Amino acid sequence: MTPMKTRTSLVMLVALLFGTVVVASESRPAFPDLTFTDLDGRAVDLKSFQGAVVLLNFWATWCGPCRLELPELQRLYGELGGKGFVVLAIAVDTPVAKVRPYMDRLGLTMPVLLMNARAQQALGIDRIPFSILLDRETKVVQIYPGYSPEIMDDLRRRAEALVVAGADERGGK
Repeated sequence: MTPMKTRTSLVMLVALLFGTVVVASESRPAFPDLTFTDLDGRAVDLKSFQGAVVLLNFWATWCGPCRLELPELQRLYGELGGKGFVVLAIAVDTPVAKVRPYMDRLGLTMPVLLMNARAQQALGIDRIPFSILLDRETKVVQIYPGYSPEIMDDLRRRAEALVVAGADERGGK
């Protein structure tokens, strides 16, 4: 797929899903396989997390609501991380030199990836924080624009349900 077609598909996907609850797994659209950069400059493909429930969380060091949300996501990651749940904290338009100290200051250990503002815009993400919950097949379950305690409650409930469903499918508890 050409870069222009990929961008168009991404924008259409986010536009269709923005604020929409996607319930039935067979009707969930697949999220495109994106490549991010980690804090050491290595490429990280989203497909490498297939098999885990993934939360993509787009944030920035200058974002006030992100400062509230990130520690809550860290707690959720700490509780569910060993059970097949991954939070990918994707810093947008932030120099790497600011990200590490910020993460250390907040005591965050979840994986941090980088994305520039142009790529964020191509995805159609017009605000941060902005989170996208993906099932084990990287299909979109729910999109969360912004931050609120209600959003965190819903995100926690859905993530726990997806993790439990995955454990049940594998015969675990």
